[in-house]
Amino acid sequence: MVLRLSGRLSVRTAPAARRAMLKTLFDVGRVVVDVSGLRLVTPECVTLLPSVLTTAGGWPAARMAIVDGDGVYEAAARRVRCADLLHFYPATEAGVRHVDDRPARVTRDVSVPADPSASATARRFLQQAAADWELSPDLTEIAQLVVSELVSNAVEHAGTTSTVALELTDERLKISVRDGSTTQPVPRPLDMVSFRGRGLPLIDRVSQQWGIIDHQDGKTVWAALSTEAPAVAESEESSDPETDRAV
Repeated sequence: MVLRLSGRLSVRTAPAARRAMLKTLFDVGRVVVDVSGLRLVTPECVTLLPSVLTTAGGWPAARMAIVDGDGVYEAAARRVRCADLLHFYPATEAGVRHVDDRPARVTRDVSVPADPSASATARRFLQQAAADWELSPDLTEIAQLVVSELVSNAVEHAGTTSTVALELTDERLKISVRDGSTTQPVPRPLDMVSFRGRGLPLIDRVSQQWGIIDHQDGKTVWAALSTEAPAVAESEESSDPETDRAV
């Protein structure tokens, strides 16, 4: 379906535009949104477009192409760093042809509770995303280990509900877990027998990069895995429990 929007896109009118796009996405799943006649009041308002796609389930459950005749929306999206979450085209015909194409960056997130079921919930969430995004079995297996570790740490050390976010590009899968505690992870002895409990040293081995972002109301721990050739954790026999430490 082609949905044409006109008028002004501002903070005041954004809810109406959001409802129209969401209704169409929920009804048919594949939508070409023509914003050529929709004046963009501020560049930040362009974030409404990827937000709608995410709310509708994200690619591939929801597929959306943007017709942006003058390139105004694509320029604004680049300015606020969300252009790779969508496809922009100068004409409707191109949008229709490419509406099924995967964006350069796809995202998905879920809230998990602060209880023993959190890790299993996060793994199921990752498994579903991996299936939808057609990730390799090796990458999926390592990603499950990482998300299980990060979420379990959030439950044990933060004791708050956490948000698991996945971000996929051609080069990497980024896994982030945000919790409501500002307390930093505390090292503890490595346990290679447990499914988890192996902590940040193991995450450091299997990921390209990882880090911690502090927020006023909590923190985010993230790890990025290569989509090309996932790293393999060292075997239990090769690990040294005297020197390894985990969170």
